[in-house]
Order: sequence, then structure tokens, then C-alpha cells
Amino acid sequence: MNAAKIVAMGVLERDVNQDTMLVWSYPSIDSTHGKVLAARSGMEDGKTTDAYRWSKLGDTWQYMLTFPIDDVKKSRVKSACIVVLADQFNPEKFQQLLEALAKMFKPVVSPKPLMEAYLHLFRKNEIAGWADKTFDNRRALIGGSIKAAVKAFGKQCALLWTAVVLKRRIFVYAESVSELLGLVRVIPLFGSWHRQDWGILRPIICLGDTELEDLKKSQVYVAGCTDSRCSSKSEYYDLFIDATSGKMTVPPHMKASMKMGRIHTDWADAVTKAAATESDQGIIKVIAVKTKNLIDHVKKIREKLQPDQLENDDQKFFLDVAVAEGLA
Repeated sequence: MNAAKIVAMGVLERDVNQDTMLVWSYPSIDSTHGKVLAARSGMEDGKTTDAYRWSKLGDTWQYMLTFPIDDVKKSRVKSACIVVLADQFNPEKFQQLLEALAKMFKPVVSPKPLMEAYLHLFRKNEIAGWADKTFDNRRALIGGSIKAAVKAFGKQCALLWTAVVLKRRIFVYAESVSELLGLVRVIPLFGSWHRQDWGILRPIICLGDTELEDLKKSQVYVAGCTDSRCSSKSEYYDLFIDATSGKMTVPPHMKASMKMGRIHTDWADAVTKAAATESDQGIIKVIAVKTKNLIDHVKKIREKLQPDQLENDDQKFFLDVAVAEGLA
């Protein structure tokens, strides 16, 4: 059955020596993936705030819930993190599942009830008051607040729309995990609703070799980071978004293809106006319609978009859109 498409479960522990390691998993999670989970959980930094986190490595979504351990019988263990790996995107669904699993784990500080829960989930798709059937995976795609993002960045969002439509690589920096996840989550809504591909998200990365190699393989992505050093990795991004300062930066190698023209100005005016009066769903619709109109226009003129015959920046943009949509 496995309606939630769960791949594996695991437990990370941080001990009195400040060491964090994957102590149990089923089916087995390899050591390389385990190290990535340890870094992304925040446990290696001694952080227990932003206890619930989610990210992605390769084709696998990672959902993590960290909590302190106060059991005197487990005095060497200071905190634990339950991990669920899945092939499905739905942060709310897996947060509630992890909370149910944590209630089973805490009284015994043992993975035994997790093993039992894993097997039960495969048979019944429900456990301890949690049921997969009560969640709609489609609604996960419109979670978060695109309205808040538009208000935070204003007309700069035209850069974000351009990057998403053209399938560019995006880095997002924020100081807090909660702010980071909230922003990264809504970025596909800026121009790729028609693609329905949230798999481009890498909501939390820690700049490790395995993670950077994953980005290279992915080619198109939105990667989030709370390490300010990520801004120096310009070879990995075509647009850098600093949520802390509210600024977006285009690196030198993308200046020519990310020029803002009349099309982008019109888009920015329409979307910022919508953000003043519309709901999140209203803004999503405005962006989706304008993106569809752009693609429809490109389809009509694509035969005229020859690389050596482009007359202005708008035509260059149209050609880039055609390439991104597989029309050229």
C-alpha cells in the first residue's frame, strides 16, 4: 500500500560529546545520506529551535523532527531527531506523522516502536491518529504565503519570475530556518505552476560536497541555506536572494540574460498591485495567467526567433523562454 511513499525511517542522536550520528534506520540509510541528514537537522550546531525541517537530496524528500531527551536512563543522549524519507512532497502531512512517531519514541527512547509503526504504515496507511487519506497532496503545492514574498521583495520579484520561467539556478539565504522554508516553498509559484514541479526544491543545504554534487546533477534548482558563506558560491547560482536584507542579486555571468525590460516592468506592476488586494490564491492566478500568456505568445512567434536575428532584449527573452519550454 504505502500511500505516503515512505522510503525509510531513521533516528539521529546527539550525545554528551557533541557527536551526532545516525543510530538506526530501516530500510538502511547509507552513511553518506546519514551525514547529510545530520548536518541539515541542525543537531551538529546544537540547535533545537526550528525543530521541524524538510529538504531533499536526489529524488528523496527528507522530513526531520528534533527534540531534547531527558530520560535519565539515556543520560548520554541529549537530543534525538526522527527522520522520514519519502518520494512525496507534503510538509504538513509528514510533520504530523513525525509528531505521532515522536510520541511513540520518547517514552522508551528506542527505535522499536518506530519499526512497528513503519510496518503498520505499509499495511494500513495510518498510525496513532494519523491517516494518509486525510491529506491532499495537491494543497501542499499552494502552502506558504506568496503574498508575503511579493510584499517583502516588491518589484524585484520580476527577477525571480524570470529566473523561474527560464529554469535558472536560485540560491536563497535566510538567518532562520522557518523564514527560509517559507520563502523557498513558494518560489515555484513564480512562473512554473504549469510545470507542477516542486522537485526542484532543495530547501535546506549546508554546502557539503555531497550536497553541491547533488546540485550539479540537478542543474535546475532552488537551494536554501542559513550559512551566509553561500553567497560566495556564485558558480552554483544564477540569482541570489537574501531574505535578511530583502535584496536579490544577479551574478556577473547572468547579467546579459537577466536584463529587465518592458515585459518585466509590466509583470512587476501587475503582481505588486495584486499583492495589495488579492489573497495568496489570487496572486498565484495572476502570475499563472501572465506566464501562460507569455508562453502562448512565444509559441506564436517561435519560428521568427533565430539566435542571429534578434533585434532587442525582449526577443532574446522570448528565445530563452522558448528554450526553457522546449519550443526551440
